[in-house]
Amino acid sequence: MNRKNKLLAAGAVAVAVLAAGGWAGYQYLAAQAGPGCSLRGYDARSPASTAPFAEDVFTGRVLEFEERTELEDLPTDVYRVEVESVLRGDVRGTVRVTFAPDEEPARRLADGVTYVFATQEAKEYVEDSQAQLFQGEMKPADGAQLRVWKRAAALPVLTA
Repeated sequence: MNRKNKLLAAGAVAVAVLAAGGWAGYQYLAAQAGPGCSLRGYDARSPASTAPFAEDVFTGRVLEFEERTELEDLPTDVYRVEVESVLRGDVRGTVRVTFAPDEEPARRLADGVTYVFATQEAKEYVEDSQAQLFQGEMKPADGAQLRVWKRAAALPVLTA
């Protein structure tokens, strides 16, 4: 074999190894995300990690639980929420928020309680809705939580 053929053969082996490794990695991740699961490019339990992917970050008072539905094989709760203060974005008035908690059984948000929401528009799933991105424990909004979210909302917005 001459030098050129040896280099071509080595290159073909390298491409095959990389392709096999990529396929194995894909299969590993695909096995983790079956029906009812999603993979994210951020830590959905951290405000600092979630906020850069959110179009809107706001406090809102839950007016009512509307329904539980399936969106892309995920059990999802839909709430009607009155926006109280906006930390980022232009959401105003009363909005519908879809929330698909990672853990089952899901704890419903309480009517009349104010929470911090980090959302993206999700009108393709539920009319006039915002999809909740944060998957950490949803606690009633308090001063400490607002300070954390204000710092997080000041981070630049990233696109997925």
